[in-house]
Amino acid sequence: MARLDDVSDYLIAPDPTAARLTRPIVGTDQAGAEVTARVVEERPLTIFLNAQEVVTAMTIGDYPDYLALGFLRNQGMLSAEDEITGIDYDEELETVIVRTARKTDYEEKMRKKTRTSGCAVGTVFGDMMDGLQEVSLPQTPVRTSWLYTLSARINRTPSLYLEAGAIHGTVLCQEARPLVYMEDVGRHNAVDKIAGWMLSEKVAAADKLLYTTGRLTSEMVIKTAMMGIPVLVSRSGFTAWGVEIAREVGLTLIGRMKGQRFVCLSGEARLIRDADPDRAPPRGPQGGCMKQPLGVILAGGQATRMGGGDKGLLPLGPGTLLSHVIDRLAPQVAGLALNANGDPERFGHLGLPVLRDSVEGFVGPLAGVLAGLDWAAGQGADTIVTAAADTPFFPADLVPRLLLAGEEMSEPLVLAATPGDKRGHLRHPTFGLWPVALREDLRAALAEGLRKVVLWTDRHGGREAVFPVTTFDPFFNVNTPEDLARAETLL
Repeated sequence: MARLDDVSDYLIAPDPTAARLTRPIVGTDQAGAEVTARVVEERPLTIFLNAQEVVTAMTIGDYPDYLALGFLRNQGMLSAEDEITGIDYDEELETVIVRTARKTDYEEKMRKKTRTSGCAVGTVFGDMMDGLQEVSLPQTPVRTSWLYTLSARINRTPSLYLEAGAIHGTVLCQEARPLVYMEDVGRHNAVDKIAGWMLSEKVAAADKLLYTTGRLTSEMVIKTAMMGIPVLVSRSGFTAWGVEIAREVGLTLIGRMKGQRFVCLSGEARLIRDADPDRAPPRGPQGGCMKQPLGVILAGGQATRMGGGDKGLLPLGPGTLLSHVIDRLAPQVAGLALNANGDPERFGHLGLPVLRDSVEGFVGPLAGVLAGLDWAAGQGADTIVTAAADTPFFPADLVPRLLLAGEEMSEPLVLAATPGDKRGHLRHPTFGLWPVALREDLRAALAEGLRKVVLWTDRHGGREAVFPVTTFDPFFNVNTPEDLARAETLL
């Protein structure tokens, strides 16, 4: 996986190799083979303000002093004017005590407790809107070129997320430079660590922005505004209340940041669009450029184990297998098409181009890949990413991680993989990044009778992007009625 080799310009960067933050746990994969996965640790931390116990938070355990300071600051229990006389952390007792020169008593405030939508059980004391009326955020401009640079750099930074998953990250940035990158099981904890660092180091907020991997909820918006930071950016989506509060306090709220695409739902006036999203793709470490790929969903199989027909149209939850795949892939690509044979009208309700195999006889997924490459060539695209129509839970960061693995290749060819046994990783040949430049080679290989995907990718030096397996394999696919029942349970 192509990641940054140099993070020296970060003031604080993640340390995914830290022993206390993850541990290996042995399990089995979908084939019954033994696998070892690195799993994020989760431990309690009790925070005191002077003699008063305030909260016990679940956290990964790094930077307990910053977490405590930031939590108390974001709850309005500490101010920038408070004199901190000491911070005592006892690792064995899992307790941190923040001591101030001012006598404090927040018993009344703590009686009003709100559980928030933050994972790892976020907690807010008092009225969540307390103090927002006095917030006045500066009209600091934010350039779209900074956003594109930050997104590309942060997504390539070695992190616990890339190592083990099941974690959120928040990054304090100044213009196009990421400064402090904090991670935790709860996105609110990651924000609090940054707030604590800023309070400890007396760092100004007016010229900063926050980049987060989690949802843009009311809690995230409130904490960012209370910190005095005028811009909050996420690669994830929004909640309605989060947007309402952002508009009320004048915070610029940008979500669904994928490559050169984003949505701004508040604070548009700060945006300076100084980079054409179609002409300013993110740059790889060698200075090369990558356009956002097109997406192709492979639905050309015969579904014999399901009794035939279109497996993707089978119901799953409130939608179908195919609708879940579309919802997962569409935000990650520049455009989307469906590879399927037969009458295309049965997919007319989807509003997608339907691409037939250009090779007769159901020869396998490589025929669908070739159909996608031919379509992409007509669109002027350099690459496509494929996903299977029967795999509804594939990773939401599939495309960025495939791109990262292939960004130093002149002809990026990458297959998704998960940890396997001693023989190596388990590759998923229907999930890949494919270069349009190799389509004639693929056409010739199919004409010669080649059918196995990995034989062709190995011939061209194909790489792997390895995705972690947590509670289940994200590339679990529905082949039988029993698989479909399991998918309902997982959903």
